[in-house]
Amino acid sequence: MLALGGAVSVSAQGNQAPATNAVLISQTRSGNTVTSRYKIPHNDGKKAEFDMYYTINKSNIQSNYLDNSQQIADLKDFMEQTKDTTMHISAIHIVGYASPDGNTTQNDTLASKRAQALYHYAVNTYHPEHKIDTSHKTFRWSDCVAVVEKSDIPQKGEVLAILNSTQHTEPQKEMALRKFPDAWEYLTAYILPQMRYADIEFDYGVDEYVTRTSVVPAETEQPAQTTQPKPTEEVIVNEEMGIIIAMPRHSVKSEERSEKHNQRKARKEDKKEAKEVKEVIYW
Repeated sequence: MLALGGAVSVSAQGNQAPATNAVLISQTRSGNTVTSRYKIPHNDGKKAEFDMYYTINKSNIQSNYLDNSQQIADLKDFMEQTKDTTMHISAIHIVGYASPDGNTTQNDTLASKRAQALYHYAVNTYHPEHKIDTSHKTFRWSDCVAVVEKSDIPQKGEVLAILNSTQHTEPQKEMALRKFPDAWEYLTAYILPQMRYADIEFDYGVDEYVTRTSVVPAETEQPAQTTQPKPTEEVIVNEEMGIIIAMPRHSVKSEERSEKHNQRKARKEDKKEAKEVKEVIYW
């Protein structure tokens, strides 16, 4: 019988690789360090159980009976936590129980009523969105063996022999136990009352938050894009051929220009001399 099936944890941190179902929440970068925060959804994996005890032959909830006040407070605290959006309830179960003493048929009905009483209490108080399934069980005398073995009950050997007997029915075992007044008083005071209860159990999960850091290569600056100027055209006049050639200025070196200029000058001198010769001949 558990009051709360483990503390509710809503976050965790670490550098481990995130789960395959992790959802990236945020990512920041500082220098060459990237910090990523993930949410890992969990719908189950945890349990919380609360017990409500009943007086003999009763199925109404009494807040001041045995540990009921503490169980009610724990249940209230748990239901407050379920309002957190990181917490997800996947199933709710209620089971009602009856102790083995008394009429078996009546005990079965009593166990069912105890389950229904806790069901209505949970629904009317907290209005859970998830469906609640209910069941019930009547304990047998053999279910007392483990508790009796650890107890200080008088005539323990005789009591265990009766409880473990396979030759007697449930009513016959009760009649045999009543023949040991001290043992029977111990049973009715310390053992049987703990078997008259109903429990509500929640299956739930809590989303986990994981922070992961990683180192990435430093960013390098890209070289500035420059536009190459369009080469200026150099105009060359070929007087000998009678054509004009346009070509990039940067492709004509100063030495080449000087050499071609000299060549043109030499050709002009040759033409001049040839003309003078012709004139002399004709005279």
